[in-house]
This record gives sequence, C-alpha cells and structure tokens, in this order.
Amino acid sequence: MHSPSASAPDDTLVPLLTRLATVDGRGMSGWELVQAQLTELMAFTGSPCGFVGDIADPASGRQCQLHSAGPVVWPNDPRQAPSTLWATVLDTGGPVVNNQVDAQVIEGVHSHMALPLLRGGQVIGILGLANRPGGYSEALAAQLTPALALITGSFAAWQAEHRQREALAALGTARDTLRSTEEQYRQLFDAAGVGITRWSLNGRFLDVNHRFTEITRRTREQLLQLSHHDITHPEDQATDEALEASALDGQRQRYGLEKRYVRPDGQVVWVMLSATLVRDAQGQPLHFVAVSEDITERRQYAEAMNSAKAAERANKEKTDFLSRMSHELRTPLNAMLGFAQLLRVDPTNPINDTQRKKVGHIERAGAHLLAMLTDVLDLSRIEAGGLPLVLEPQRLSGVLEEAVALVSNQVTQSDVQLLLTPPTDDLFVKADQVRLRQILVNLMTNAVKYNKPGGRVMIEAQGVRSYVVITVSDTGRGLSEEQQAHLFEPFNRLGAERTSVEGTGIGLVIVKRLIDLMRGRLEISSQVGIGSSFRVWLPAALNPQPQAADSVAGRLSGRSGFGTFDALNPGTLTLLYAEDNVVNVELVRQVMHMRPKWHMEVARNGAEAIQMARASPPDLLLLDMHLGDMSGLDVSDVLARRAETAGIPRVGLSADAMPDQISAARERGFLDYLTKPLDVARLLTLLDRYAEQLIAQSDEESAEEG
Repeated sequence: MHSPSASAPDDTLVPLLTRLATVDGRGMSGWELVQAQLTELMAFTGSPCGFVGDIADPASGRQCQLHSAGPVVWPNDPRQAPSTLWATVLDTGGPVVNNQVDAQVIEGVHSHMALPLLRGGQVIGILGLANRPGGYSEALAAQLTPALALITGSFAAWQAEHRQREALAALGTARDTLRSTEEQYRQLFDAAGVGITRWSLNGRFLDVNHRFTEITRRTREQLLQLSHHDITHPEDQATDEALEASALDGQRQRYGLEKRYVRPDGQVVWVMLSATLVRDAQGQPLHFVAVSEDITERRQYAEAMNSAKAAERANKEKTDFLSRMSHELRTPLNAMLGFAQLLRVDPTNPINDTQRKKVGHIERAGAHLLAMLTDVLDLSRIEAGGLPLVLEPQRLSGVLEEAVALVSNQVTQSDVQLLLTPPTDDLFVKADQVRLRQILVNLMTNAVKYNKPGGRVMIEAQGVRSYVVITVSDTGRGLSEEQQAHLFEPFNRLGAERTSVEGTGIGLVIVKRLIDLMRGRLEISSQVGIGSSFRVWLPAALNPQPQAADSVAGRLSGRSGFGTFDALNPGTLTLLYAEDNVVNVELVRQVMHMRPKWHMEVARNGAEAIQMARASPPDLLLLDMHLGDMSGLDVSDVLARRAETAGIPRVGLSADAMPDQISAARERGFLDYLTKPLDVARLLTLLDRYAEQLIAQSDEESAEEG
C-alpha cells in the first residue's frame, strides 16, 4: 500500500477517498463500517495501529470511550493516562503529533498522531494512528482532512445508531420508571439529537419529538394528523410497508432502512430509520417506536463521488477509444505517404517530372485524408474545448492556393469550373494554418460535389474593417430554408444520402466549430436552384516580420533537408528501431538508405528492444508506442532504471498522436515524438542534428586530450 510523504500532492488522496466512499456497508453495523474505513486509512498511511474515540458528551469533550485497532490496547479514559497523549485534541479541537512517545506511558507506542472528528464545530470523536515508519507530521494531518470529513460522516452515523439504541433503551426505561412524570419524559424525548416518533399499528403518528419536526419541516400538530406513510417518498412506500408488515407478522422485532421523507415544499430528505415494534406483556403489538437520523448530506456526498468516478471512467474510455482509432487509421496512411515521399526524394532512384507530379497528388490527397482523420477524431475534443490551436498571422493567398491544389483533382474529374480571384499578398488572417486549410478545402469540396454540370465555383476574399471575409460560392442546387435550419447537425446529409454523392455529414459541423474556435463566424445564403454562398469571417492580422520568417527558413534549409551528412564514416552511428509492423520497418529502412552514416537494427517487440539495448547500447533509440507485448513508454521506463541504458537518447515514432500520449513521452525524457504518417524530412533532420551533436562532442573530447 502506498504511504505518502507529508508533501505528497492532494491528488494522491483520490484512491483513498474512492475506497472510503465505496466501502460496501451492506450487512455491516455502523461500527463495522467505521472500522473498515479506519483500516483503509491505516493501510494508506502505513500505520500498524489505530483507534477511534467516541465522545459521549461533545459539548464538554469528556467521557471518551476508546476502540482500538491493531496490536496496542489503549487505556480508557485517555485523560487518566500517566502522560496525556491526546487531551490536547479534546481541549483545542486540533491535531496532535508526537514522534517521541515515552515507552513507559503506553507500552509498544513510539509515535502517534491524534486527529479530531469535527461536526458542527464540535469534536464528536478522535481518530488516532500510531507507529508509522518515519513518524507523523502536521502536514500529513492537514493532507488527510478530506478523508477525515468522509470518515466523520460514517462515524456520526454510527454515533446516531449507537444513540438510537441508547435512546430506545432510555425510552423503555422511562416508560417503566417515569410513567408518572410526563414532564421528565417529554424533556428526554425532545432533547434527543435524533428524530423519535411513535406511530400506531396503522401508521398514524401518536407522538413526535422536536428533532423530527425539524427533519420533516412540519409542526407536531400537523404530524399528529398524518400517517408516516403520508410523508414517505412514493418510491420507498413498498419497502417501508413490507418491513413494517414483517414485524407485525412476528418475523422480526425491529428493522432499519434508508428512506426518504417528502417535506411540504417538495424537498426530499434522506433518513436512517430504525423502528421497533412494542408489545404488551402478553406479546400483543401496541405501537411502533422509531428513530430517524438525517443522512441527506452523507448521501449527497456519496452520490457526488460516484458521479465523479463515472465521469472519470467515461473520460478514460473516450481517450482510449480515440487513441486506438488514431493508431489504427494512421498506420496504413503511414505506408502510403511514407513511400510516396521516398519516391519523390530518393536520389538513388529519381523519377521524372510527370511521375513526380503524380506522386505529389498522392501526397496531397494523403495529407488531406490525414487532416480529415485528425479533425474527425478531434471532434469530441472540440466540443469539450480541448482542441489546441495555434493562431498566427497567415498569408491568405498561400493558404488559398494550397486548398485549391488539394481539390484540383476533384475539379478536373467533374464538369465544374473553379474560379479563384487571388487576394493581394498583404492580406493576412489570424488563424491556425492547418485548420484554415481544412475549412477552405471542405467548403470548396462541397461546392464542387453539390454543383450541377457546367457549374462554377467562385472563391474570393477581401478585408472588411478588422476582419477578412472569404467567400466560397457555387451555382449548384442550393438549400431550402428548412435544410439550412438543419445544416450543422452531425451526420445529417439533408437528403443527399439518397444520391450518388459521397459524404459523412460532419464536414460542415467541423467547419463551424473550427471557425468559432478561431473567433470568427460563418454566414450562409442560398436559393434553391440558383446556388449557395458560404462566407467565413476571420480576424485580420498584420504582416509578420519578413526577416524572422527568412531567418527561420534559412536555418531549416541550412541544417538538414534531403541532402547527405558527410561528417561521419558509413555505419558509424547505430539506430535501434523498435517496431512490430513490417511495412513500417521497411519504410524506415528505405529512409535510412539516404543516411549511410547510420546503421539501423530492428527489434520486433518490447522485450527484444530491451535485450538489444542492454547488449549493445545504440546511439539513438526509435520507439513505436504499441509493440504488442508492451508499450514504448514501458520500454523506456525499463531502460531508464538501468545505469548502462539510462543515457540512451529516445525518440517516439507512433500512429498514436493523442496529446496525452505525446506529453507522457516528453515527461519521460524523449528527445522528440514523430507521428505517423511519417514526415521523412523531419526524421532526416533529426538524424542529421543528432549526428552533428556527436561530432561536436567528439571534437571537444579530442581538444581536451590534446
């Protein structure tokens, strides 16, 4: 069991709180439930001994009855101990920590911590822990405050149960010994801290105490005109009546249940009810006596904890699903786009211009498909407000040209003319480049798909005050007012599913969400049989500093690209690639042919990667995140725990592109995280940069030796 330090973060308490709140109390007495929760707290803190003290008189803080858990038996009353260990808790209402207990005071105790159980500002009990390795601290006491609040609720319920038995016993004694003193009986009846009632065999109230009137928000006079069935929640009636009938049939003398009363204003209050059937000397039923304790607050807390757990499970399942979908769909795209890049850039097998143009179409289409896949998987994150965007000044003419190029094949294959009015070069918008291109491609694609033979698609843009308006118009079939009202409903294709035009019905939904996230708006105007116009309003931006852009471009082109790195001899550096997919292995192998200074070795699973890295540590470890027998993060953790492999540089390469996965890899010290489909240029850049670092390091070592 985990034992937190005093400085452990609060979120370490979540498992403890969950276990405390979900202890199955069915079939347990109130004290057994408190003992079970105390045992959880002892295990969590690593304390072999513990106790709970029941204060019979919270107002004075005296008459404390101690109940022990563990090998040490605590003295009763603690105030009479040779050296008071926890009297300060009773006096001040605060915690006590003592890590140097005199062994002669309590045999077998060397350190302890006593904590108050507070309810309504009063100490109603004491919770103690002892003999924790390393001792206790006030910080640990403060950290355990949420757990104490939950245990206090159970402890108070047990006290109520205990007091109920005492109250019932007291009532029986009062009935026999104080029959002639009605005033004394009434004082005892009304002074009880729990609701006490008497009702007839048909359920009609015969008497109620003051606390019960507070619980039900009715006066004594009102209640005496009612049956307890009249104020019971309808859903609890059947269970309540069945238990009452079983007592009358002689199957039981008393019964208890959690039930609901309905107040006059309709508010529901939960109570723990314990009822006893009173019989005369001949054993004939006379009436019922019941004790009710308000447990509404405890029920609400338990329900909140259950809701939080359910939400946590749902979020985890959602994240796992998106991660699996991303991995499964990106893997085939990795082969398609990776080999297309190799066809275009491999200097050993050059292709002609016509072939290069065709390969370019494959790459652009694959890139577009990848962007669509990413958008669909991110749709739920958009709804939750968790989609990351990089809003930067974008030259609109360049983004429009890219979007037109992506739909050019579709335009060529259809009998539609696409007319782009190029915007001026100084027209910039503040947007995320990838998402803006996705928006434009989606609108253009729809304008082509839903056009008519010989139709036209017109794209233009202009600045309007502090905004840039991009308009995509078509001469297609148009949309009716009813169709426009349902335009942004997911998977609603507005009747197009009955045509031969392919689609999913989510493209415009994604477009609208993305525009909203980029602080813009989307306007539509359409007429049936004439056509439609979609206007995208986005904030205008100033032209960024051209010097900065040129500087960045110069650094990138000067450091890497698809050239060769000649500073090392062939096979000098070793790359260990852990991957269980043979197509992905072959793709990276082909890429490595362009860097002959690197020698690549392959591990087919996580265990083999660990074995090979330990036998001969590589210069660089390239890890897929899903290796069949374990994850790439698991492999990294194993290697990081061994001195001979802890320093191996690691880079992730995976189809799992979820932000949480990437963040987890970076937290474990990964140098970089490449996503599939593989960006060949990015991998080559990484290899060159690392080789350059090794050369610099080697030169420094040579200089020191010289």
